[in-house]
Amino acid sequence: MQTNIPSGQHRQQQGVVLIVVLIMLVIIGLTSAAVMRNALTTDLVSGNVRSETLATEAAQLALSYCEQQLLKGGAVLVLKPADAEGHWSKLDNWLDGSANGPISPPNWGTRDGSGSASASAGSKAPQCMAEQTTLPGGAPTPSTDDIVVTVTARGFTPDYKEDTTKKGQVISGSAVWLQSTLRLKKK
Repeated sequence: MQTNIPSGQHRQQQGVVLIVVLIMLVIIGLTSAAVMRNALTTDLVSGNVRSETLATEAAQLALSYCEQQLLKGGAVLVLKPADAEGHWSKLDNWLDGSANGPISPPNWGTRDGSGSASASAGSKAPQCMAEQTTLPGGAPTPSTDDIVVTVTARGFTPDYKEDTTKKGQVISGSAVWLQSTLRLKKK
């Protein structure tokens, strides 16, 4: 059983289907591109969050190390205040070989001190320095037997690189800075 469809109507239906299919393909293509871009952006953001977290953990490790050394009377050099800004605020003091240079926790980059490298450790060890200071707001020290020490630490992202010929200019990566203030009894 054959139906007779006028030739004008048959051609018109085929043209409409083609246009509808092309519109659907464009919509699917644009939706796919948007989903892929969103996935790439999410991946970049999560990578940056991971790097920041690693740098923060490294800075916390260095800060804790310096604080513990100060409380135990360890080998942390407590710098005398240079001026209102302090030693920690001058980049030259953070460069390797500086007279007022920072210290790094021992065995940085190892899991257990055995020398096997940790995957999360960056190429640059975290640093810290301690500086005698006054209490925030200029408040007097509670006792003449006390000294107030500001401990400054910085940790680095795993991709951190600096140009040592240009006074520590950052090439890539970033650093996280942390500070704490301790009141210590003079011995």
